[in-house]
Amino acid sequence: MHSALPNPTLPNPVRWATVLWAVAIAAGITETSLAVAPGLADGGAVPWLALAARAPLYAFSALLVAWFARGYGWARVTLVVLMTGVGLASVLVSMGIGVLSGLGVFGLGYEGHGIELLVRTAHTLVYVVAVVVATVAVFVPTANRYFRSSRTDRLTAARVPAAG
Repeated sequence: MHSALPNPTLPNPVRWATVLWAVAIAAGITETSLAVAPGLADGGAVPWLALAARAPLYAFSALLVAWFARGYGWARVTLVVLMTGVGLASVLVSMGIGVLSGLGVFGLGYEGHGIELLVRTAHTLVYVVAVVVATVAVFVPTANRYFRSSRTDRLTAARVPAAG
């Protein structure tokens, strides 16, 4: 039976990073839901184009996490570039613009108060913490050894002729 949980033989930093990347993706999906829900509740049109653009991005990100957990170094680099470089940067830029425009840290494009603001704040903090901790975890020495050994194992397996 295939488990949805990361491989128990993964080094702890890789296991934690795998979970944290998944949490960050879930936070992105939550953010999309929070952005779409008020319009739908008011009887607005479904933003199909925005959803169609984001759905493949989330699916691709989930595949990257699976490849990452299997030891593919290119997936590690791609996750860091996309989730930390692009994703975290966009969150921080949005927060900075919100502060500079007088709307507050979580105010840009978001009119929520009370529970809505609490959910938005929690979502953003979860995303930021998950991405930062995962990014650090993927480059600790134990993780580096895992990715080197995984690559070596794949290369060795590719060179070994099939018994016949």
